[in-house]
Amino acid sequence: MLLTGCAQTTLFKEQARESRPDDSTVVLSEAAAERDGEPETPQEIPLLDRSAEEIFFIGMETAFAAESLRVVMTSDLDETATDVEMHYDRSGRCVVTMTESGYGGMELIIAGDEAWMRPDSTLVDSLVAEDPDWEDFIRQIEGRYRHITADEPGAEEMLTLCQSDEFLDLMDLIDVDGGPGDVAPWAEKGELTTHEGVEVIPIEGEEEGTSMRALVATEGDPYMRHLVVDGGAEGVVEMWMSDFGVPVEIEAPSPELVYGPDDLLFDFFGELYV
Repeated sequence: MLLTGCAQTTLFKEQARESRPDDSTVVLSEAAAERDGEPETPQEIPLLDRSAEEIFFIGMETAFAAESLRVVMTSDLDETATDVEMHYDRSGRCVVTMTESGYGGMELIIAGDEAWMRPDSTLVDSLVAEDPDWEDFIRQIEGRYRHITADEPGAEEMLTLCQSDEFLDLMDLIDVDGGPGDVAPWAEKGELTTHEGVEVIPIEGEEEGTSMRALVATEGDPYMRHLVVDGGAEGVVEMWMSDFGVPVEIEAPSPELVYGPDDLLFDFFGELYV
């Protein structure tokens, strides 16, 4: 449930994969690659002179190549509303909060080979409702963090949750045909505007019932700053990206709030993974 929230972008990711050849690449068009009869290298071509698809690709690539990144995501897929906020770096260190409507949420702190997980009170209530006979034991985890170490069953999935390489799968949003000097024309550029004090260019497109609107920074590094993908009846995903390069601050919970796998009769982490 909650721990799959970060992967719910499959709504639009899979649609792109179906029509994208394995060996496809983004290639600059001939029109964009020539100035005064002289071809230019990709690095020399100004961002705004590129196609909408190229700008979108550059925005995603630049954002997820940052040393660190904050992503706030809301989704409404399969009639389930999920909110996720994560600040993570390329080493996989991260602080995450996630909430699923009608079920509850949790906080995750991941630092290398250890992590801490704490459910909120709504999630504890949901766990009690699922197994009321265990209420006295389940209530013991309320407000407390489960300490997770690398040698535990299921720990690898948790400890690698925020590694940026996994989020690079979002690059599969780009649907190109792989032809020489050609990029599939599924999007258009809009008029320059401002987003959170930064000048951005809107990129809008629609394909096979899924519409998309992205905002890519035109000042400084061309980061993707905002993205909305509307799959119609399948749901909507919206993402905000910020804090590029801002270090992730990890603070371990106070020891009195922490328990391990053998400390309580009800193991929240074990219930999820083992």
